[in-house]
Amino acid sequence: MSGSILRRCGIEVRVGTFAAPEQSIRLVGDCDIVIDFSAISTGEVAQICAHYAKNITAALQYSPSWARYVFISTINAFGIGDDFNRAKNYLMPHSVYAYTKRYAERRALRLGKRQGKQTFVFRLGHVHGLLQRVSQETAELVRGSYTEFEYPDTPSYTIFCHTIAEAIVNVAASKEAPGIYTLVSEPAWSWKEVLQYYAPPGCHIKITLRPTEQTRWRTRVANRLERAALRLGFRYQETLRANLLHRIPRLELNIRGRFYRYKAQQQIREWQDQFIYRPPLVHEGIFPGKRLASASDSRVTMAEKTAEVRTMLNRLSSDVGPWTRTYSTLKLPSADTAPLRQHGPPNRSHLGAHDNHAAGQGLCQDHLD
Repeated sequence: MSGSILRRCGIEVRVGTFAAPEQSIRLVGDCDIVIDFSAISTGEVAQICAHYAKNITAALQYSPSWARYVFISTINAFGIGDDFNRAKNYLMPHSVYAYTKRYAERRALRLGKRQGKQTFVFRLGHVHGLLQRVSQETAELVRGSYTEFEYPDTPSYTIFCHTIAEAIVNVAASKEAPGIYTLVSEPAWSWKEVLQYYAPPGCHIKITLRPTEQTRWRTRVANRLERAALRLGFRYQETLRANLLHRIPRLELNIRGRFYRYKAQQQIREWQDQFIYRPPLVHEGIFPGKRLASASDSRVTMAEKTAEVRTMLNRLSSDVGPWTRTYSTLKLPSADTAPLRQHGPPNRSHLGAHDNHAAGQGLCQDHLD
């Protein structure tokens, strides 16, 4: 689909693999910069690493000697996993995705140095853009039934496609030095700014910022044990009353009161949670790593380019026949468009989760004149 869109926009598209030297030369042999978006999210670790090794080696080997190479990685390469979710650099990777991305980064930097080619690694944050699924879902989310959004009191790690494109152009123009970069908006967008960007004009979004101070591990363990005991006690209350509590009436009344209070609090919380959006797996803190010195503030610079791309995509959509447009899933979120139609309840797991960041897949290359 992406190739068809680019062709209709008048951009040259080459399709192929690195299966043979001749085909590899045809793909990247005259490129000034090669941007590698290739990614495999499933499969055995050895297969994923072999895929990266083949693509990276061929891209560096068969591109011109002056070409620059950019490997598109992810903030997951900091070692993030489901139970290791803070924005920090972990010594060990805590997911296969993090491990294989680290492997690909090391291989790209090592081979690039060996061949004397400027090599860059971009660790992308949460990618937003006109054709990004997370942007479409966020636009639906802020137009939905939630009355409040609760986020940790920490900057977002979002980045827009405009900034990624800007970074590629600046690398081609020799405005950045080779190395590993963390690509998030700089200055970082707050979560309120991200949500407000997709909200309809005049819409006020209530956002509660949750403190991120970490309690001591003893306190966390004690709280969890207390909640677990209450859940078990409530589940087996009849067994406890029949065999133990009836022998101590005062204790029975006290525990029954705590059980009923716990149940009431739980029901009240469940009712309130229907209208409060709390995204799971949000990374708390600020991701480490170098930022691009030439990156602009996307709040200021991306509006014009985004409008141009939106016009281009709308023109392409209008050129499609009605029998084809009926099945089109293209939605272009914008603050000044009508509310998007919502198909079922919004996905509570998307906004802020770390598994939806890729800006594209496959190998992308561009001959910049």
